Amino acid sequence: MKAAAAKHAFQRAIEAYHAQSEVDPACPETADGFESPFFQKAWIDTVQWHLEDEIRRPDLSGPEVLALKRRIDALNQARTDAVEALDRQLKSQLQPTPPSGASALRTESLGWALDRLCILQLKRYHMAEEVARGGDHATRVAPRLEVLDRQSAHLEAAIDTLVEDVKAGTVAYVPYEQHKLYNDPDTNPALYRVT
Repeated sequence: MKAAAAKHAFQRAIEAYHAQSEVDPACPETADGFESPFFQKAWIDTVQWHLEDEIRRPDLSGPEVLALKRRIDALNQARTDAVEALDRQLKSQLQPTPPSGASALRTESLGWALDRLCILQLKRYHMAEEVARGGDHATRVAPRLEVLDRQSAHLEAAIDTLVEDVKAGTVAYVPYEQHKLYNDPDTNPALYRVT
């Protein structure tokens, strides 16, 4: 697995979203293929990105804000679920058995590093749109796009290094689970105390 392949799937999803006109459409790709989970994850992120924009509109009524907030919460949980599923899949492919002997740990799993790469692609896409607006605005935001491009290249290289280290067994693949208590009716007091 190379970070560039995941990035390509993320970018395909982002472009596919922007080629249609709905704000909250269903993901058009459900096929089983290497890129499919990456595409689906990016689709979730892209829909959530645009709903986050929408919820900031000053003309929305209270019920509209509440409905958007609940949809954003559901997408955020779907994003977490997608990353954790990616971690399980990648762990089974890259390191099906724990490495023998001492191995290093990392502060985040490969799935969460890929999540950051996906969000960077969204930022790059939208910053490029801002640059395309032209004029003084483009002059102000173009350096931001350059920063995002550098960050993306750096993160891709770091992900590729992590993949090689995991394959070699010098780094243990330890999935990082979020356990979002606020989304669980069994662990959120505001939900389980409701009579």
